[in-house]
Amino acid sequence: MRYLPWLLVYVLVVQMSLDRHRNTALNDFHNEVSGDKGGYVVYLPAAFCYQFEARRFPADLDKTLGGGFALNRATNIVETKYPYGTALLQAPFWAVAQALSADKSGFSTAVRKSIDVAGATYLVAGLMLLAATLRRRFAWWVVVPTLALLLYGTNLLYYGAIETGMSHVYSFFAFALLLWLLGRAHVAEWCHLGAGRGREVLAVAATLGLIAALRPFNLVLAAPLLLWPAQPTEALAARLRGLLHWRTVGTVVAVMAVFWLPQMLYYHYAYGSYWVYSYGQEGFPYALTPRLAEVWFAPNNGAFLYNPLLLLILGPGVWLLGWGRSWWWAGLAALLWGLASYLYAAWWAYTLGCGYGGRGFVELYPVLAWPLAALTENVLVRRRWLVAALCLVLVNYNWRLMNNFDRCFYNKGDWDWPAYRTLLNRPPA
Repeated sequence: MRYLPWLLVYVLVVQMSLDRHRNTALNDFHNEVSGDKGGYVVYLPAAFCYQFEARRFPADLDKTLGGGFALNRATNIVETKYPYGTALLQAPFWAVAQALSADKSGFSTAVRKSIDVAGATYLVAGLMLLAATLRRRFAWWVVVPTLALLLYGTNLLYYGAIETGMSHVYSFFAFALLLWLLGRAHVAEWCHLGAGRGREVLAVAATLGLIAALRPFNLVLAAPLLLWPAQPTEALAARLRGLLHWRTVGTVVAVMAVFWLPQMLYYHYAYGSYWVYSYGQEGFPYALTPRLAEVWFAPNNGAFLYNPLLLLILGPGVWLLGWGRSWWWAGLAALLWGLASYLYAAWWAYTLGCGYGGRGFVELYPVLAWPLAALTENVLVRRRWLVAALCLVLVNYNWRLMNNFDRCFYNKGDWDWPAYRTLLNRPPA
């Protein structure tokens, strides 16, 4: 009975995802392998169906799927700029679907549906890990509404049930796993590697390796989380000694190298070098003039505009977490939001192309769940029913936008308010 509610949530998310994609053909940009999503999953069919030989793929398949990867028939190389981590987590689901399907192309209908199941699986697994982590500090009657608000009041469900082939829900799971492990770890004792501490270091190192394999960019956001204290009163100096001990550093580097080795082998195959920046000319031209207003508030995928619940999380939520639990936890949550905001605002495509409501912040939700839990606790204990009603309004707003959103914001510029009003007022599909 303990896991029955989770099973129900899982079934509902899977059903929602399958229903959303029920009529998508291979050449439909709504499907689970089109555009960027194809660039993530292509490692699997390339490795197990076509032996990484571009000429063996069906003709023009890369163009049919929207150009997320390229089949260079002149060099016989399968080219993708995206890292392999998403394909790694999708692999068990892909393998079962590939074995059961009569279509062995690697992109069959069964394979595409398996990606929906994979997205739902990692979404619910991430929520379960997050629930277990939060329960160490908050009562169950706080944790349940906190997770419900996170799921339905932000774009988390969109990337767990609709854009299931993107990397974000898999990164959400990896960050939730990292926090769960750090909440159980005795980092200050890692310099001894005794009493099971070696296993703690290996588990955290493997999770960091997974985070890097999913999106190398996210390693910049994950590294500060190593300072996330298991106990509010844990001494920072002792934690740093455990983190910076030579055995800890050596173990982390070695394990992360194992995770990065397949990517290096791919880079050598595709580019002739083990060390490559696969994104070419894409960089951070706005480093000195970050587009923070656009990233936060623009109709073209502004994080706060599409997920206004984040304003409550990062305002009163962070304050209440610091005041009632730990300013160190609150500070790290605010720091990571600010760091991620700056990096995305400096990126050449600061809206991250087609995406719903600041998609790059989805992986930070395991961290932002803490100030949200502090806010939820305060609302329930103090009986602030007006704030509770506001949260429900924001959930309804997000649900409407999510169901109206058609993968991209079709606009004439970042600040196209008429296009946004059309999106908001469009009858749900």
